[in-house]
Amino acid sequence: MDIQQTHPGTATRAHAHVGDEQAPVGSWLGMVTATNPPIGSFNDLISFHSNGVVTESRRCVVPGTPFGNMQETTGHGAWKSTGKHAFEAFFRFLLQNQDTGAPLGTDNIRLVLTLDRQSGALSGTFQSQVKDMADTVLITVDGTYSATQITV
Repeated sequence: MDIQQTHPGTATRAHAHVGDEQAPVGSWLGMVTATNPPIGSFNDLISFHSNGVVTESRRCVVPGTPFGNMQETTGHGAWKSTGKHAFEAFFRFLLQNQDTGAPLGTDNIRLVLTLDRQSGALSGTFQSQVKDMADTVLITVDGTYSATQITV
C-alpha cells in the first residue's frame, strides 16, 4: 500500500496498486439504485482491502419482501482489477426470515466499477441474484452504483 505524507501527522488518501492501476482500496459510502425492477435506492458501506477481499454492509432488516421480512448479514467476497481503472467485485449475504430466524438463502452481488481518477468517485452497475437454500435464483435485480471514499 502506498501512503503519502504531506507533513507529519497528516496523510492524504492511501491507494494500493494492482500493477500500474490505481485500486479502490479503502472504505466508501455508496448509493445503490435498483432500475430493473425499479424498486428504489439505499446507501451502503463497502470496503476494498489490498489483498482482494471486499466487505459490504447495508440495512440489515429488509421489510415487506415477497419472502416476508428479511434480515441479512454483512456481505463478504472478493474484488479484482479488470482494466485501466476498472474493477469487478463479487460478494454474498446470508438471508433469514426476521420473524422465525429460518434461513432463506443468499443474496449474490456482482459490481462492475470504474474509478474516476479526477473526482476519486466509483461508479458502475450491479446485479443481485437472490437464491434459495437449493441455490435456485428467485429474483434478479439490476441497477446502478456510485460511491465516494471515506477519508480523514
